[in-house]
Amino acid sequence: MGRVVLHLDMNSYFASVEQQANPLLRGKPVGVCAYLPKTAKGDGCIIASSVEAKKVGVKTGMRISDARKIYPGIILVQNEPAKYRSTTEKIFAVLGQYTDRIEPYSIDEAFLDLTGWIPSLAQAGRLAEEIQRRITREVGEWLKASIGVSFTRWLSKFGSDIAPKGGTLVITPDNLEPIFSQVKITEAWGIKHRMAWRLWQLGIATLNDLRRYPVANLLATLGKPGYYLWANVNGVELEG
Repeated sequence: MGRVVLHLDMNSYFASVEQQANPLLRGKPVGVCAYLPKTAKGDGCIIASSVEAKKVGVKTGMRISDARKIYPGIILVQNEPAKYRSTTEKIFAVLGQYTDRIEPYSIDEAFLDLTGWIPSLAQAGRLAEEIQRRITREVGEWLKASIGVSFTRWLSKFGSDIAPKGGTLVITPDNLEPIFSQVKITEAWGIKHRMAWRLWQLGIATLNDLRRYPVANLLATLGKPGYYLWANVNGVELEG
């Protein structure tokens, strides 16, 4: 049996926790701020946007003044770190019932190494759906998670990144190529626009192009980062 890795990413986490705590915020565009402006013309930054806020164009990292221009009815909430940490502890208590190898990646993300606990990727996919149901039932009905399941750490996170919100994506050696053909190269974890431009100059426009590109040429042109990119998309595990 090969390695089985699950990556969980809570959706619109801070905003969803606020909506879970206050039902009056549910279904409405909410922006969580580092601090609330003291005046109508005051400014600051939105550190998390609810699903509804994202749909009207209010994104994480946006200035409050810009958010109000895009959607004047945006509801602003000041962040409460203790509330988010408490919710995360409850989520991790659920995760801890499935494996003792959990790697917190951030307050709303985690890797679970299920190797030896779950015999196949298909069964891990079913377990992922069980975890999603338990989080909703035991932690909060307004909390959703996207989960990726695969045979390397990188591919599992890539899976959660492109999975439907609240959904699960299982990536196997058999479906890797068709999945890569459906996404832009910049949707891959670690490939931003600058790197995509460098790859394009090498004739690499897609993730499948990157898979098939001679690794020696990538090493010669990009050094170690080139090997890491090639290894990640070819399912070579680089992490312990």
